[in-house]
Amino acid sequence: MHGVVSAGNPYTAEAAAEVLRAGGNAVDAVVAAALASFVAEPLLASAGGSGMMTIALRGREPAVVDFFSDTPGRGGLPEAPDFAAVEVDFGSATQVFHVGRGSVAVPLALPGLALAAKRFGTLPLSDLVEPAARIARLGVPVAAETCWVFELLWPIVNRDPDTRALYSSHGGLPQPGELHVNPALSAILMDFGRLGKTPPLVTSQMLEAFGPQRGGLLSAADVAEAKVEVLPPRRIRIGDWEVITSPRVGGALLGVIVEALTAGTPETSDAEEALRIARASLTGHRAREGFNQLGSTTHISVVDAQGGACSTTLTNGEGCGHLIPGTGIQMNNFLGEEDLNPQGFHVHPPGAHLPSMIAPTVALYRGEPVFALGSGGSNRIRSAVAEVLYRVAVLGSDLDTAVGAPRVHAEEGQVWVELEGLEDPEAVVGALKREFEQVFAFEKRAFFFGGVHAVLRDMDAPAASQLRGVGDIRRGGVAVEV
Repeated sequence: MHGVVSAGNPYTAEAAAEVLRAGGNAVDAVVAAALASFVAEPLLASAGGSGMMTIALRGREPAVVDFFSDTPGRGGLPEAPDFAAVEVDFGSATQVFHVGRGSVAVPLALPGLALAAKRFGTLPLSDLVEPAARIARLGVPVAAETCWVFELLWPIVNRDPDTRALYSSHGGLPQPGELHVNPALSAILMDFGRLGKTPPLVTSQMLEAFGPQRGGLLSAADVAEAKVEVLPPRRIRIGDWEVITSPRVGGALLGVIVEALTAGTPETSDAEEALRIARASLTGHRAREGFNQLGSTTHISVVDAQGGACSTTLTNGEGCGHLIPGTGIQMNNFLGEEDLNPQGFHVHPPGAHLPSMIAPTVALYRGEPVFALGSGGSNRIRSAVAEVLYRVAVLGSDLDTAVGAPRVHAEEGQVWVELEGLEDPEAVVGALKREFEQVFAFEKRAFFFGGVHAVLRDMDAPAASQLRGVGDIRRGGVAVEV
């Protein structure tokens, strides 16, 4: 076996698998999958967005490659910002996001993936871009889960004719099975692989389309100063397990919830255990210092046969609604999300790190990297990842059980819970109502609760069957053994 991949789409996962078969390590595979996700999961990840990667390779110190966005504005604010509110309907609730050229922060997805491949990978970047460039050129059938995301974000996609045309040949919502092609992005990815850095066309067109003269904030100085960082991870101890994760706020809150969960004793009933998990989740919420990460995200996890593990989470916010001309790249709207800008819009000083809830995670068992996991899912990321970690590291659950178990997420006065799989759903809801004013119950496992795509190495199993991957069905996840 070369390794196992878990991701949010079959084409994303297969890109990583192809690289593992060619002899690449976990980092190579994750980079290839991340690039493929720009095509296969086009509203959840983008070359116009950002992300973070946690890496643990045998014989090397664990590290986090932080390529989340900085605040632009070194060239000054536009006289008339292109900045508009759009209401997104989630069914049981609506939320307002701000989009337009004035919502765009400096994207670091391509520089981050290039640095990760160069410093921690083993194969040339030109090899890693090939699967993504191929599917962008030939096309990818739109998955049912992707169609649902399109429906959510169509008010943003639909505000610009070029953006709408990229995703829909008929002008309406894409339907499951329709072929999504992006030849412009294919050419950009090939140039990226050849050059080892963001192609000049991307930078020049981005500055022209999203600079102050067009209502944006990006300037040449912003692009030049925005840097990818390689940082020590945050470390969390759970018995014989050491968890390494994001050094930003997402990792801090994950640690708070894990600590709260492991401090108590598991309850014997679903109702009391759900209430205990809700209390831990609320503890994390209260520690957040006002920062959440909303928006569209996806996750990829890989463990390779050499004992390396890599986990990355990618995000594009909801997208700003506009493309970089000639590239097939939709830009992010990080400056238009209220929770990333708690003091108001366009008040962060230029160069400031935007807060991020993403928390790609690797867990080491007795010093060996054996567990890679993470999730999309907005501010539910911290709860989803913490609960899966808790079930594996503390309860000893197998990976399928840990990922599939009903999830709970709590904030002040509110709690959300999945009922599918519970022995007594009414008792669970009743217990939660004792402490929370509002209880939002989901009859089935729901996209709302994120998608924990995970790979686990069972050190006690025979060598041929040690690796196991699970893709979260909540987000159409798949796992591929190579």
